[in-house]
Amino acid sequence: MKVFGYQTFGGPEVFQEMEVDDPEITTENQVVIETLVVGLNNFERAQRAGMFGGELPIVPGRDLVGKIIKIGDNVSDFKIGDVVIAHAGPAYAEKVVTTPRHLVKKPANVTNEDAVALITPGITAYNMLTHFTQVKRGDTVLVNGASGGVGTIIVQVAKALGAYVIGVASSRNEQLLKNLGVDEIGLYDQEEVGTKFANRADVVLNAAMNGNNDALIDQAVKPDGQAATVGQSTELINKPNVKVAGVQPIAESINQLALIELAKMLAKNEIKVDIFRELPFTLQGVIDGHELLETSHAPGRIVLVR
Repeated sequence: MKVFGYQTFGGPEVFQEMEVDDPEITTENQVVIETLVVGLNNFERAQRAGMFGGELPIVPGRDLVGKIIKIGDNVSDFKIGDVVIAHAGPAYAEKVVTTPRHLVKKPANVTNEDAVALITPGITAYNMLTHFTQVKRGDTVLVNGASGGVGTIIVQVAKALGAYVIGVASSRNEQLLKNLGVDEIGLYDQEEVGTKFANRADVVLNAAMNGNNDALIDQAVKPDGQAATVGQSTELINKPNVKVAGVQPIAESINQLALIELAKMLAKNEIKVDIFRELPFTLQGVIDGHELLETSHAPGRIVLVR
């Protein structure tokens, strides 16, 4: 089968098309999925650039929607022909072998592209709201990076959970925040958002690229509040009894629960994921997709379609 990977770290041009053996079921609780659509993530850009090291060659990817074509004897919740949303990989491949705990069935009224665009940012967003913090109805939630891939989903899920949402982003994304239905807006390039929202938030969620402006947590969160950040700084100096969590990998069982709930929300039109570009599942498509990732500010998700 065909896969797209690289044998050296570098820019998008390092990708190569490779031929490898088809994946086979080796245990009775596995399935083989034929890939239909792949979602690209910024982690894969950083991985390709060599920021995390690793043994080469690497075939990246964790987000795909595909059709089950083989099934192990002990798999009961899925059948051949099911179209599934999979948090599994390596996804830059025509076929993937995985286990049911990485899968949910794709709702019939949801497109493959919308489903795949939701996976990693959606799981991160949902877990920030329900695992790393526990947002409840009536909470005031401040979202830093509210216009980004994770932040836009946090806003929508938080609203679905009954929270009052403050969105923080740059002024060029003000209309996007209004379209998302945030209750208040902070424009960090036009005003001092830390002062504007000082001590307002029960929960602060920092979803900005690389966790930029973690200091906003300390300014905006109430004493005894909660916070979660994709950044590295999880220590507060001035606020008592604030619980701060750094977003990190967690059990696949928790991710699957997140994906189940997100798929339901997507099917009910409670959340929407903007797709910036659909590209072909080809070597040039992969390269073009990673070149777009290099800009770091693509206004929506990038997907590869077979």
